[in-house]
Formats: sequence, structure tokens, C-alpha cells
Amino acid sequence: MREFLSGILPKLSFSSSRRELERYTREAALILHYSDSLDSIPEDSLHQNFQNLRGRLDRTGMLLAMAITVQFCRRVLKLEPYEVQVVGALAMCDGRIVEMATGEGKTLTAALALAWHGLNGHARAVTVNDYLAKRDALAMTPLYDALGLSCGYVQDQTGPELRQQAYQSSIVYGTPSQFVFDYLRDNQVYDFNSVLQLDHDFILIDEADSILIDEARTPLVLSGEGSLDVSLWVELKAFVATLTYQEMPEDTRTQLERKVLDGYQIGADLGVESKYQNAFLADQAIAKAEQFFIQHGVIESSNELWLPSNSYLWRALLATVKARLLYHRDRDYIVRDEKVIIIEQETGRLSLGKRWNEGLHQAVECKEGVEIRPETVEHGRIALANYMSLYKIVAGMTGTVATVAAEISDLYGLTYLPIPPHRPLIRTEWPDLVFMTKEAKLAKIVEDAARIHATGQPILIGTGSVEDSEALSARFTAAGLVHNVLNAKQDENEAAVIAQAGRLNAITIATSMAGRGTDILLGGNPEFLQEGETPEQLQVEREQVLAVGGLFVLGSERLNDRRLDKQLTGRSGRQGDPGASRFYVSLEDPLLANFGGDTLKSLFTKLGLVEDDYVEHRMANKAIINAQRKKQSLYYESRKTGLRQDSVIEMPRNVIYGLRRNVLVVGDEEAKNLLMGLIDPAVDRLITVYLDNLAGFEETWDVDGLKAKLRQWGMSVDWFDQLFSDSMTPVMNEGRLRDELKKWIRFDLNARLKQVLSRDMSACRTQYLMAIDTLWREFLGSSEMTRSGIHLRAYANEKPDLSFKNEVFKSFQELQAELPVAVLDFAYGSVRQAEQELDAENAVS
Repeated sequence: MREFLSGILPKLSFSSSRRELERYTREAALILHYSDSLDSIPEDSLHQNFQNLRGRLDRTGMLLAMAITVQFCRRVLKLEPYEVQVVGALAMCDGRIVEMATGEGKTLTAALALAWHGLNGHARAVTVNDYLAKRDALAMTPLYDALGLSCGYVQDQTGPELRQQAYQSSIVYGTPSQFVFDYLRDNQVYDFNSVLQLDHDFILIDEADSILIDEARTPLVLSGEGSLDVSLWVELKAFVATLTYQEMPEDTRTQLERKVLDGYQIGADLGVESKYQNAFLADQAIAKAEQFFIQHGVIESSNELWLPSNSYLWRALLATVKARLLYHRDRDYIVRDEKVIIIEQETGRLSLGKRWNEGLHQAVECKEGVEIRPETVEHGRIALANYMSLYKIVAGMTGTVATVAAEISDLYGLTYLPIPPHRPLIRTEWPDLVFMTKEAKLAKIVEDAARIHATGQPILIGTGSVEDSEALSARFTAAGLVHNVLNAKQDENEAAVIAQAGRLNAITIATSMAGRGTDILLGGNPEFLQEGETPEQLQVEREQVLAVGGLFVLGSERLNDRRLDKQLTGRSGRQGDPGASRFYVSLEDPLLANFGGDTLKSLFTKLGLVEDDYVEHRMANKAIINAQRKKQSLYYESRKTGLRQDSVIEMPRNVIYGLRRNVLVVGDEEAKNLLMGLIDPAVDRLITVYLDNLAGFEETWDVDGLKAKLRQWGMSVDWFDQLFSDSMTPVMNEGRLRDELKKWIRFDLNARLKQVLSRDMSACRTQYLMAIDTLWREFLGSSEMTRSGIHLRAYANEKPDLSFKNEVFKSFQELQAELPVAVLDFAYGSVRQAEQELDAENAVS
């Protein structure tokens, strides 16, 4: 049955897509026809008619609105939307991910859909970087202005006032991290007027596969600074440098089998598994670590290293090991302005503002000798998939979604629709060249590039890392080939550099994803004219480039995903232009070195190939595809695990954020009533914690602890002693103790809060929110500690996922039970502060 379904489902999907495409094509033709009929109507009349469609959610209303938008594209932007662009916009209006080839005009396509949803709510557009967010917003603002819609954008440097203004716009552009972090910050504010994202109507994702897949492996975490012991990192760096290490051969046994059968018995202190980006300590290294911590006075005995309270030591040690052996400068990160900045491995872009967790970022900072910033305290987290689920409609567009359509459907519940290109694709894709060694591969790239360059044909060379792009650049310089380099170190200028990659004689070396979102126009991009140039000159040069074959893309290696390779080749052959592509692969490349390279090497050796030889063979291509599938399966599981674990947090997060919003929006008097309403459950909690819910033996009760809590609140312990004594004689009167304690606290707090509220009417709301935030941070910290060690439950024959869920919900139940007491803690804290200030004022007077 499974084989039958696997064969028929793609056919059903194809049939469904074809019917959808036919329907959208008919509607697009109708929209263009409507738009043609509007040619003679004045702009102010069109503007008014568009605004009159506000609130019309029927299909006819949408088609009319889009026809007016198309008319304004012609008048204001001087652009003529193609039928395929209108088709793409219609599909996105309905919440589809559309696949459109590079150069098909996705920015304008997005604007058509955003205008419709901006008319009937708030529409947000997600781009891969700040530059594209600003560029697209500014480029489309004249269109939105003509329609009567406002447009804004948010970036890292956007201040609070401008950010608030941007979110009040009909349409706002930004990156995933901007939108997600603003959402998390919205759930930390103490004034409802500071909330940015008041609703979640429609979100459109540009480069949807990059954002939904490549950038979604881990949840986004909003953090604040915690404590820091710099000396610990410095000493650990010195200690780890004394340990020996070896690369581990591939072992197909499970981790449990290895542990049970022979442990980690290796000939070095550290074992490195580059394939899994993992390193571990052998038994002798663990013994050395225990002695190291004892000698430095961190612990007194070896057993203390394994106490939960010292888990940070083990975490810091492992982070230092990984920083030394697995994380490399100019591949995994760069150092800029004395700061370590992460390079996103799938995109080659800088992850500004992101920091590795579990001590890894501090370990890398120590390794590089820059300022070590404190480990962070988590304030909020959410997986991108769960953030997207907040929106009523999610849509997107990209040039390469087909290979990950199943995963996007699985993680996000989204379907995709392939849109045919405006003009047929005529790019030539040459077969891969596979080399024994990296050295031979690089030499051949330089040789072929020189040969192609001699014809004047522009060349774009994609690399897998900053390190590789600079190494290749050095070879080109030595060969006398003038070129531009674009990688994460030059991210500010990526658009300007990549825009000129289609010029005659141009050679551009770039990390494979750099500059994505910027059109490479043959002959040059008129948006980036050099001094003294005219658009007419670029047109002449375009004809020259067309004559020599268009843009030639050279891939210096196969990346971890065939989809990313297609994104690179898609830079060539846009809008029916000619072009060509070829990939150069070596068995020493990271992909093949970790996934199947040994098998190919053995085959090549048997065929008598030497180091400088290369092959073009179907078997080699098949091996590369298999290696990419293996790598992606690891990433897919990582993304699923991250989403699964964040989904466990989702219910508590929704409850807390919902409670927080309810407190945030109420008036001052109602906030006080909410606070006072927590006195009864707070007293019940105190009696449960300190007096065992008045059950069991009195000798086990912690009466002194309860009195200490009341003393902390500034209440009379003598009064409680009398109440407790009266309630115990002659037999326990449980009801009297509870009722009197509740009455007493209610009277005391109500009277003393008057002094606080006379100074700050919003104090009750603020204290309630502070209590929620404090407990939520503690909950997140506890959940993260549980998550980081949950895989060890497998050794005890427990299911890690189930154990994690149970632990998290147990922790959340504790939070809910403790919240009333925490709110009173904060309320009485503000009372004591107000009383102290009053005493000080009286003393002065």
C-alpha cells in the first residue's frame, strides 16, 4: 500500500497544481483585461475606487483591486506586470508558496499580493537581509502611495519610534529575526502602547526556502546578559590545548551500542566526528578534566563535577573543545570590530545579533582573544514555524522550492505552486567534473576561468565558505585575473558587487548565496551605474555579453543541498537569456569527505586515476546526490527535533503570553482587582508548601518558613502566632486559619498599596507583569537545561521526547502554582520601597 501511495501522490499533486495554475491563469488574463479598460480613468478616481474596495473579501473585489494595482504599476513604476507575475500574486493571496525562476520579477509580484492584503489588514513582507527589506520597501512605496497604502521597513538600527511607525503601516518589510524578536519583545513590554505587532493578518516570505528551511534549524531566542567568569574560559582554553585528538572513522553503530560495548576507547584524549559536528572526551580526558577542576579549586572531589549545580562546568568544557576543533574562523564565523559574528552555513550570510548557546560563543570569543561577553539569560523563544502559525495567511515565493516541498508542507502546512517562466530557459548545464584532490580541482577552475574570460564572457564563481572564496581569490590574483570577491566580510556591498557580475569580462567570486535577491543583468545593472556611464552604454554591452554566451556560473563545490546548487545556477539564464553552468567537485570537499567520498576514491584508484585526473561520470553524480540527501536528512531531523521541542513549549508560551496580554490591556483599577484576586490562591499555595496543606504530622510542617515569608512582606509575625495558636486549639480548624490569613493579607495589602498607587497608578499592573516575566525566564532556563541533557534518558530506556514533554509540563504546573505568590512578592516589594521613600522624605523634612 505504501509503495502504491508513494507512486500516486506525486501524480495527484501534479494534477491539482495544474488545475490551480489553469484557474489562476484565467483570473490573471481577466485582471489584465480589466486593467487595460482603466487606461483612461484619472488617478484620483482609481485611487478612490481602490479604497472603496476596503472590506470587500470576495473574489471579484480582489480581482478588481489587483487590476487597479496593475494599472498603477504601469503609471507610477513604469513597469508592465507579466501574466505569470499576476498568476504568482493570486496564488500568494490564497496562501501558496510559488516557485518562480530567478529574474522573473518576484519583487513586483509580491507587491501585487501585499497591496490587496494591506488594503484589508496589515501585511508583512519577509526578506533575507536588511538591504533587501529597505530596497524593496523604497522601490514599491510610490506604488503603495498611489493606492493610498502606507509602507515601512524595520532593520537592526531602526529605533523604537520609527519601528512603531513602521508597524502602523499597511505594509511593512523586514527580516525573519526582526519580526520574531519584535514579537517576543511585545510580550515583555509594560505599556500596551509599546506593542508593535497588534495583529497577524498576512505574511509573505521572499526566498521562502532559505527562510523556512535554511534559517529555521533552531528556534530564535531573545536573550539578556547573565553573569560571567572570564577566568574560567581562559583556563579552560589552556587546558584543552594540552589534550590530544583524533578524527573518528565512521561508525554505523548507535551511540548506545558504542557506550555499552566499548565506550569511547580511543588513542587520544578527544574524538572528533566532523560529519556530525561533534566532539567528545575519552575516559582519560574526563579524568584529566576532573583533576584540572580540583587543582583550580573549582570542585573538591571528582564526583562534584557531575552534580546538577555544576553542569555549567561540563557544558563550558565541551564548548571549549568544539571551539578548538570544529569551529573555524572565516568558515563558521568572522571577527569584525573585535566581535565574533556567526556565518549562516546554508546561506553564507552573517547572522547579525545571533549568538551560539551552551557556552560555545564565549569559547570562540576566548579562542579569538576578543572580549568575552556573558552567557545570556533567555527571555523568550519561538521556532519560526510556530511564529508563522500566528498568521491567518502565510505565503511565499522562491526559485527553488520543489525539492523541499514535502518538508515545508510537513513543518508549516504550506503547499507550493510552480509558475512557468515568462520566457523559456535556454541555459546550458554542463556535467560535473569530479577530482581526486582539492588542489587539482582549484587548479582546473583557474585554468577554465582564464579560458572563458579570454572570450569576454562574464563569470560568477560560487564557493562554500569565506575561507574558500579568499583562497580562490589568491589563486586568481597569482594568475593575473582581475576579479571581485564577495563574501560575508563584504556583506554591506553585496548588492553593488553582485549587480555588476554580468558585465563583459567580469569575474566575481562569491559565497554561493551572496547577493541573492539582486538581479544580475547582462551588461550591467542600471541601478548601479558607474561614474560617467549611461543606460545606453549598458545596453550596448548587454548585446556584447549575449553574443559571447551570457553569464557562466562555476560552482567550486557541491553544497549540502542540491536546491542551493540550483539557486547558484539560477543566477544565469534569467528571462530567457543564454548562460551556462558547471560544478567542480573533489573527494576532499566537506560533503564527499563525510558522505561517501571513500567509496568514490576506491573506485577511482581501481580505474588507475592519479591526483590530477578528473572524471565526468553518471556514477559520480549519483554519489554526490546521495551525499547531499544524507546531509539533508541530518538537517531535516535537526529541524524537526527543534520544532518538536519548541512545540512542547508552545502551549505554556501561549498561556503565559495570553495572561500577560490580559493584564497589559486592563485599566489601573482593574489591574488592582486582578492582583487582589490572587490573594486566595497565594494563601492556598503557602499552606501547601509550608504546612503540607495542613495534612500529615505537624512536626513536618515548616511554620518558621511561612513566618519568614510573612516577615518578608512586612507583616506582624506575632499576629500570625496568635492566629496559628487559636486555630490549633483544641483541634485543627483548617478553615479558620485559611480564611483569617486571607482576610488579614487582603486588608494589609489593600491599605499599604494606597501609598504606592498615589505615586504610580499603574504599579499593580507592572508588578503583576514583572512576576510573570521572572517566572517565565526561570521556566525557560529550566526547560533549556532539561532539553540539553534529555538525550541521555535513552540510556535509561526512556523516550527522550516523552520525557522532555513530561518534565516541561511538570515545570509549567509549578510555575502556575507559584505565580500568585510571586505576584504578591513583587507587590509587597513595591510597597516596602514606597514606605522607605516616604520615611526618607519625612526624615529630611
